[in-house]
Amino acid sequence: MVTSPCGDKKLKLMTMKKSIVILGWLLLIPFLGNAQQDPQYSLYMFNGLALNPAYAGSSAGTIAGINYRTQWLGLDGAPKTTSANIHSRYGQEKLGTGLFVSNDQIGIFKRNQLRLAQAYHLRFKKFIIGMGIQANYEQMSAGFANAHYNNGSGDVDNAFLADQTFSNINFGAGVYMYNNKFWFGYSAPALMKQEWSKASLGTMSAYQSFHHFVTGGYVFNYGRKWTYKAMGLVKMHEALTPSIDAGFMAYYGNVVGAGFSNRMNDAWIAMLEFQLGDYARLVYAFDYTSSSLKNYTNGTHELMIKFFLSSNYRGQVSPRLF
Repeated sequence: MVTSPCGDKKLKLMTMKKSIVILGWLLLIPFLGNAQQDPQYSLYMFNGLALNPAYAGSSAGTIAGINYRTQWLGLDGAPKTTSANIHSRYGQEKLGTGLFVSNDQIGIFKRNQLRLAQAYHLRFKKFIIGMGIQANYEQMSAGFANAHYNNGSGDVDNAFLADQTFSNINFGAGVYMYNNKFWFGYSAPALMKQEWSKASLGTMSAYQSFHHFVTGGYVFNYGRKWTYKAMGLVKMHEALTPSIDAGFMAYYGNVVGAGFSNRMNDAWIAMLEFQLGDYARLVYAFDYTSSSLKNYTNGTHELMIKFFLSSNYRGQVSPRLF
């Protein structure tokens, strides 16, 4: 069978497009957003266990939380993250244990995480220091079978016939200083650089790289009814410029709150918070994208609800706001 020069050019062009698609997906995960190998959270100040194992047991009693985030609406394959956590303090108020699970999906890639955190809380006169460690189990899957490529002849490209799944075990650590008015923490949720897959593309392989976080905030009162909270987060990655979040919230009677945050060179974030009786708090955030993606997305929604499962919180006039 003789092929025309135009046919050869068309086939080469299609092969090139296929290679670009494969390469793009393989490179997307390590560098999407600001080092978004780990899920992004706008409500990080309410989701401390996602960042720091020393947060486990930092509040009296038992607390559980559920978080859902759908990022960059209107962009195909954009991240969607669901997470849940529970932690409790016990052992004469010195020990804390927490469990964190999450499912993160970006395009054809899915990542499931299970983290078990253990913390020890050392009390001083005006503050407490928590020191925590955690064990992580992570599973990454690539649904190549759902992204098959047709080469124009009716045949399915073999590169996309089989899904891939790989997993690893890692360990993290952190410290967390706090009282009822402030918090300050440093953490590295995954201490070891892990290779996601033995498969490589040329000289490139997919790795779970090293991230670490610094977070802090302060709560202050004005009069009897108004309370204000300032907070910040610095995310550091071995290969990228640090990302900085900074924000402010105001509360009336500690029952309803509103505020804003800015993620440097990425998004402006509006937040609303509601106390639901003695048992729960509901928080919502909307990210308005300010980066170059703003022309392609309608923003990001994030919703979180925290449940107070023990009697320690019920009937409090001023529950802790972080």
